[in-house]
Amino acid sequence: MRVLVYGAGAVGGYFGGRLAQSGADVTLLARGAHLTALQMHGITLHSVDGDFQGPVQAVAQLQDAPPPELVLLCVKAHQTGQAAAQLAGWLPAGCPVLPLQNGLGHLQVLARQLNQPRLVAACVFIGARVGAPGVIDHTAAGLIRLGTDPTGVDAHAEAVARFLSSCNIKVKTSPTIRRDMWKKLLWNVGFNGPSALAGATVGELLASPEQTVLIRSLMAEAAAVASAEGHDLGPEIVERTFAQTEGLNDFKTSMLQDREAGRPLESDAFYGHLVREGQRLGVATPTLARLQAQLQDDPEG
Repeated sequence: MRVLVYGAGAVGGYFGGRLAQSGADVTLLARGAHLTALQMHGITLHSVDGDFQGPVQAVAQLQDAPPPELVLLCVKAHQTGQAAAQLAGWLPAGCPVLPLQNGLGHLQVLARQLNQPRLVAACVFIGARVGAPGVIDHTAAGLIRLGTDPTGVDAHAEAVARFLSSCNIKVKTSPTIRRDMWKKLLWNVGFNGPSALAGATVGELLASPEQTVLIRSLMAEAAAVASAEGHDLGPEIVERTFAQTEGLNDFKTSMLQDREAGRPLESDAFYGHLVREGQRLGVATPTLARLQAQLQDDPEG
């Protein structure tokens, strides 16, 4: 199966590297110094699951990539519209698209712009960063959970899961993928914004009583929006989500990494989307709205 990894940053670079390691026919769409390093020296994975270094095919534009049979879309949420517009006029008919992105709103954007009946929903659990051009540092997890939005696992999703598993990528199918995405969003909402504003790791946030109150409030409001949408996450969801931070004391959230690197933040995918959904569904989200405003006003964000 020919695979295009659209966006070969930390997430795309990791999974693209694993596909290359397995011998899959994979092409990485990248840019700048990262692209040059991939073309000249291949990809290097420094990974808790085993290192890898090897050649990869990397291109700067879609027109230089062979027609894929699967696309892993690994751009930031605010880049989804641009990516979808580029793919819309180029993507082979019936090619499955698997977005490995944060948030929830990207699925609607992709469904609308691609008119793609084989859109596979997913949430990805991974700790990774671009350590240097062409180098991916993988520090935690590396699991893809996928299904058919909002519920079920159709034949296309099953086929994608089988292929990824055959390439030694950790993958699970889920008949309740939208609920899974909500549960992951709760963690992201709780920790990403506060970590970016405070410049703090997960452990440093948890050591602050003021920050833990804020995190719980953000999660509770997000859970209320999920419930109004028809996805009741249960009365203990906030504390269960908190428990997922065990062992992540030195972990830097993706939004903190973006802030430190001077990149745009995915705040709208987390906070703006929830505020808008809250307004639509009649759910108050004052803490989420306040944090979104702070992130937008942050001169370093």
